[in-house]
Amino acid sequence: MKKEDDQIKAYMGEDTVFNGSLNFDGTVRIDGKFEGQVFTDDTLIIGETGNLIADITAGTIICMGLVEGTLMASKKVEIHAKSRVIGNIK
Repeated sequence: MKKEDDQIKAYMGEDTVFNGSLNFDGTVRIDGKFEGQVFTDDTLIIGETGNLIADITAGTIICMGLVEGTLMASKKVEIHAKSRVIGNIK
């Protein structure tokens, strides 16, 4: 069983709006609006209502919402059927 999905360290809810830079260890899920940059070696989950305008550098990116920007993942990028990604994936 993978440890990265069993525990979310931080959660930004649907009504959350955040601008800036986000650095973290562990798994973070964003269901709100985020604009800026994300840096982690771990997992970022963009929920169904998540709306990100960001450059993301992560180990694993799981996208179920809308992302506009550059996604760079060292392990994997998972894009679900109802999500939208506008930008580059590396």
